[in-house]
Amino acid sequence: MSTENKFIENTFHTARLKPLRKGKKPPKLLAVVHQSGCTGCEVCIAGCPVDSIELVPGPNPENPSFQQVVEIDLARCIGCQNCSQDCPWETITMYHHDDAFTAWSGETEKSELYITEEKLKLMTEKSTVLGK
Repeated sequence: MSTENKFIENTFHTARLKPLRKGKKPPKLLAVVHQSGCTGCEVCIAGCPVDSIELVPGPNPENPSFQQVVEIDLARCIGCQNCSQDCPWETITMYHHDDAFTAWSGETEKSELYITEEKLKLMTEKSTVLGK
């Protein structure tokens, strides 16, 4: 994923219907998935107490579970470290809050939660045309 593009939240993603983390202070640590090593096994999802881990479907729409990966919604992560401890492939690393966004941009290959401004604009136009 290119770091030249600016990434913003995908307001159309179903994760935006889930509650954000509670508390006034951000967590000291945030989890980032190194997607190049992720197998999409979903073990990390079961241990997340705030449901902040989302599946990113594989490239074939007819078989989305093939080559799927996960990504962590940084807006909902509470830094509990369960996912990094549960991952059998050791592909989830905890980063200091201020460094997590930089690490995310370098380790994320496929994202549905954070997308380019251009992609969000296209989704907004499509939504307007469809009347949603």
